[in-house]
Amino acid sequence: MRHDIDLLDDGAGTRTKVFHKGSLLFKEGQPSDAAYIIRQGRVAIFRVIKNKRVGLGMRGPGDMVGEMGVITGGVQTANAEALDYTEVLLLDQNLLRTMLLRSPRPVQIIAGYLVDRVRALSQRITDRPSGHQFYSVCRVVALSWRAAVASGQTELSYAELSSTLKDILLISQLEIDAVFEKLKKLHLVRLTAVRSAHRRTDPLLGETRPGEDFVKDRLVSLPDADQFLQVARNVAREYRDRPEFSVDLEFCDLADFAREAESTPDIIYKKIGYREIPEELFFFHKAAAKDYIEQMGPAFFKQASRPRLAAGDLERVDDVTAVDGTTLQEVFSEMGFHKVAVLVAMAGETARRHILKNLSKKIAAVVVEEAGSLADLDEAEAADVERELLDRVKTAKGITT
Repeated sequence: MRHDIDLLDDGAGTRTKVFHKGSLLFKEGQPSDAAYIIRQGRVAIFRVIKNKRVGLGMRGPGDMVGEMGVITGGVQTANAEALDYTEVLLLDQNLLRTMLLRSPRPVQIIAGYLVDRVRALSQRITDRPSGHQFYSVCRVVALSWRAAVASGQTELSYAELSSTLKDILLISQLEIDAVFEKLKKLHLVRLTAVRSAHRRTDPLLGETRPGEDFVKDRLVSLPDADQFLQVARNVAREYRDRPEFSVDLEFCDLADFAREAESTPDIIYKKIGYREIPEELFFFHKAAAKDYIEQMGPAFFKQASRPRLAAGDLERVDDVTAVDGTTLQEVFSEMGFHKVAVLVAMAGETARRHILKNLSKKIAAVVVEEAGSLADLDEAEAADVERELLDRVKTAKGITT
């Protein structure tokens, strides 16, 4: 069965293009010379406003992106990123305009109206202080709960809590209700309805009677306050790629990077020093960097001094990059070829180079050949060899605990 997209594929003026995961189809502000119809894959539409990535939605097979700029003759008003392997049909400006001109006049009028409306809505999109809406709501709830417990309360007013969330996060009641509905399904919060009724006077009998009851408010409580934020953080991580409108930071600091990787800043610092993390992932705020350089002076940046070796610094085989060559040569001679080959097989690229650098060329060749044959490395043996290496280095440095 043929679809509309199949008919377009047969027409003149279209060609196919492929984008790999993470590639940009177009960027905000670029000239609009073509629109894209998605044949395969998914595309995220977003804007970047004051270092915040404002998600505008997701498009899939059969959807068109980039048409706004082509129709209006302006620049792209948003960014489009391939979320996975994506194949698209390109419609150039002449083809798209010809298709519109050939359509009935009422369709042209409606299309023009929709273009103007989308442009107006796009201009109203702003950054919002909530980096991740779901988790931000949970953090405010947790803080409010702690304050309530400290003052002797056992429940929170949903109406008052909603008012607080609106003031702090600038989100709507619909968004708040959606988050609490999710929390309720996950049994992270307990909501108890507080009902009331309007009393009315019967005009014939003159009697006052209660009318139909309604939910006046709801009371919020946390069944497990200690685990609330931990579970909420895990849920937020699962739902961070939701296609609906969201706001996220385009750049993050080192602490956020470590938190996202479920690591610590200390370990991330080490990995940067060992060149295990690509340098293109890290950026400096230019003005702040210039101020820091001026504050520290040129001499500070001429030489990097390695922190003094301590017992706690050696935790795994990749930490040998911080050990001097003389110590390593002594340790390797005691361990033997096979164990050094095991270390080479399990080490990262930087540590592997450092190990081989401290072996003679002949021995290094033998070690590399044997390490290549250790395809199915026994985990228990690898752990034992790694522990022996660390213990021997510490002993050689006189820091054995």
